[in-house]
Amino acid sequence: MKVGLISDTHGYLAPEVFSIFEGVELILHAGDIGNEQVIAELSAIAPVKAVYGNSDRFPLVSRYKRMNFFRLQKFYVCLTHIVSSPKTFAFQLFKMDKNVDVVIFGHTHRAEQARFKDILFVNPGSASQPRYGKAKSVAIMVVSNENIKVDFKYF
Repeated sequence: MKVGLISDTHGYLAPEVFSIFEGVELILHAGDIGNEQVIAELSAIAPVKAVYGNSDRFPLVSRYKRMNFFRLQKFYVCLTHIVSSPKTFAFQLFKMDKNVDVVIFGHTHRAEQARFKDILFVNPGSASQPRYGKAKSVAIMVVSNENIKVDFKYF
């Protein structure tokens, strides 16, 4: 399964996203959406699962959750916006009695991938307002029955 990962659009969907996400079966938006237009545009590509971020306001916070848990193939996923650190977030998941394989998050505007214990943490970066002198970014996550592979796309 080919999944598009996006975060921190802040109301703007860059045209490059349409070609990068061509052929994805699902899009995961990790918050700071900005407005419903972004979700509508992404939905023209593939079904979208999203969470709200710290910059999102009504009506987005009434339509989306802060955290969304679901399965992709055999993997249990947590979609959220803010992860202070993989270690701290893993402890929060433990306290919530949530056993997840991958956490997709945003907020930092920095594309990154890390592993803590058995959990893969992926931040696709910002698709609209990159920081630290980096380019805009999204990611493609390929999920098979055996593993998850993440490929960051910069533009």
